[in-house]
Amino acid sequence: MTTEPTPPRPTATLPTAADVLEVMLELVGPARAGAPALWVLFLDRERRVLPAVLPVEGLPDRPHAGLVDAVVQIAASVLQEQPTGAAAAFALVRADGGDRGTPEGAWCAALRTAADDADVPISLIAAIGRDRARVLEW
Repeated sequence: MTTEPTPPRPTATLPTAADVLEVMLELVGPARAGAPALWVLFLDRERRVLPAVLPVEGLPDRPHAGLVDAVVQIAASVLQEQPTGAAAAFALVRADGGDRGTPEGAWCAALRTAADDADVPISLIAAIGRDRARVLEW
């Protein structure tokens, strides 16, 4: 089943990791209990939500370089249309996740490496599960 995300409306700035995580939880919604996915949210240089969201469903437990690079390249294309200072926020979603498990650790490292290689700024990487969520990197 494909999820049709509704991009959050630009609102006030999101100055803290908790603020960004709260918006990501609202965006992911009931998909927290669904199949593993990666959600990408974009923030402008004032840390307001941009009207673009990228959900990637069917995420494997271990990151594949081709998939990670493709997601980061899409993020780069969205961000290149923005003034300097815009960034991507990533949410690793697994029903049994929401903490620093082995899959989250592997994906966090792979996303960080690919983003650094592509000069894609990361605002946040979070783990979201059915019953819990936490910021992995800020």
